[in-house]
Amino acid sequence: MSEYAALNQSPVETAASAPDQAVPHVHEAHSPRRKRRLGHFGEWLILLLALLALVGATGTLFLIFGERDFAGHIYPNISVRGLDLSNYSATAARTVLEQQYADFLENPVELVYGEQRWRPSAAQLGIELDFDSALNTALTAGRTGTRAENAQTVAAIWEQGLEVPLHVRVDQAAMQQYLLMVAREIEAAPGNADVHMQGPEIVVTPEEMGTQLLVDETLHEITVSMQSLVPQPIALRTRTLTPVVRNSDIAPVVADLEHLLDGPLMLTGTAGECAHTCTWTWTPEQIAGWVRLERATDANGRPVITPVLDQEKMYADLEPLAEVLREDGTLPRVNWNNGTLAIAQPGIPGLGLNIALAVERMQTALVEGPRTLDLPLMGIQPPVNETNLHTLGITSLVGSGTSSFRASAGYRITNIRAGAGQMHGLLIPPGAVFSFNNSLGPVTGSRGFVPGLAIVNDRTQKEWGGGLCQVSTTMYRAAFWAGLPIVERHEHSFRIPWYEELGEPPGLDASIYTGALDLRFLNDTGGWLLIQTWVDLNRQRLSFALYGPPTNRTVTMAHKIISRTPRPTKPVYVNDPTLPRGYFRQTDYAQIGMIIETYRVVRQGEQVLWQDTFTTNFKPWPNIYVRGTG
Repeated sequence: MSEYAALNQSPVETAASAPDQAVPHVHEAHSPRRKRRLGHFGEWLILLLALLALVGATGTLFLIFGERDFAGHIYPNISVRGLDLSNYSATAARTVLEQQYADFLENPVELVYGEQRWRPSAAQLGIELDFDSALNTALTAGRTGTRAENAQTVAAIWEQGLEVPLHVRVDQAAMQQYLLMVAREIEAAPGNADVHMQGPEIVVTPEEMGTQLLVDETLHEITVSMQSLVPQPIALRTRTLTPVVRNSDIAPVVADLEHLLDGPLMLTGTAGECAHTCTWTWTPEQIAGWVRLERATDANGRPVITPVLDQEKMYADLEPLAEVLREDGTLPRVNWNNGTLAIAQPGIPGLGLNIALAVERMQTALVEGPRTLDLPLMGIQPPVNETNLHTLGITSLVGSGTSSFRASAGYRITNIRAGAGQMHGLLIPPGAVFSFNNSLGPVTGSRGFVPGLAIVNDRTQKEWGGGLCQVSTTMYRAAFWAGLPIVERHEHSFRIPWYEELGEPPGLDASIYTGALDLRFLNDTGGWLLIQTWVDLNRQRLSFALYGPPTNRTVTMAHKIISRTPRPTKPVYVNDPTLPRGYFRQTDYAQIGMIIETYRVVRQGEQVLWQDTFTTNFKPWPNIYVRGTG
């Protein structure tokens, strides 16, 4: 507790008796004037001594009678801070003092902050008026010394009066606690300016100034005001807190964001499916999806906000475009080479979108313009090359097929060799569906094919690539015995004997015709497959082999002839205006009709992977003769 005097007064000093003076002996022989002077002095001295005696007698009388009449009461002419308490008992004096300062004790100050007001009581602020000390001083005045000393003090108070101070006690901890409560009502932390994105909308949070109550300074102001003991307003002492991030710091960020979203971005590309140029447009709403705000702290500890284009999102948005623009290169041709794979013919590089460069140019376009740009393309290395050939896992024979082309015409052997050559060295990726027609490619003279007889429109006639069904049939047998799922297979229109030359059952053939009939199977081995072909002119046999990862599959086959239909007895004659008149030749020989079911069971160890049935329906076939009518 600290204590302050409401009114400072020096203690009353009591009057002291004049000291005795030695009077010198004067001889009567002195002059009359001197005698007169001595006479006057003596007269005054006698008068002074008489007055002192009278005062002493009066004080003594007052003390004698006053002690009786003022017992328990304050002597006359005594005040506490200007309030006359003469002849008041202690209880009455306290009542008067409490009434005098009731308003002050109820509301010593009014704290003011803007339109807000707080009117705490003295008790809430830890303020206390020391009535006890003041009353004790007033009551004990003239009563604490000897009778003579008390008489002298009372006489002095009677003559001069006694003003007793009223002390104020302040509990600074209590006052500080109250001010901290007020602080919670008015204080506010400063709010940093900020910016964030809601889709394409730029949302700005403006700066907010903070407020802090200066508790110590306000406490001092209140303490000083207490000395008047009169209620009065006190303006709270505060200071403004400035946010770290100001509006001016955010303004450049907002400007950068507005620039990034200022209009669409247009991309064009010519490749792959976009042979005639495709155009893609990104709206500001879509561009906003690429923008993120990076937040960091500079060397001075200040927050820094930087707009950044998210490259990962841009990459993701460009991937569908890359698929459309992609032009795959070709796989190389590979030789088995007794298990040591070797590239016989390198693959041709493809063409695709350079996504990294595209993202870089898009960022530049969004910042610097112009906002229309051609997407950059780059060469794509063939998916299989010398660097990764050994990783394909092609280590084992998976399946093989053989067929005889004994007694075939020259054109047929030529087309068999050309067709087998187009298949040799082909790679089939994991999970891919092999298409015989797509792998064969165009059947033209420039690629080694010649016209020959083929079954077209239910009769044998000249066609480019006649005899290629020998190649597709042999490929079918290799896939069949490899245990691969057959996706598409077509039988010939009628039974052809040379497909059974090596003891094969009827129905193990596969007919193809470009654009209409195809042979397709699935590479479900989980690895790459390699096709190798051999044309044995001496033995007149065509062989296919499929190499790949070990599959541990075994394949068993059975077949059943469901029905037979006799050969037609009536021949068919076909007029051909492209042949000269007089030309006559038999092109087809009568065959019986037949329906065959071929059964295959594919096992892996003891587990049956699947069983499938292949139905072949050979039509009965007549003798066919061609006549020239040209």
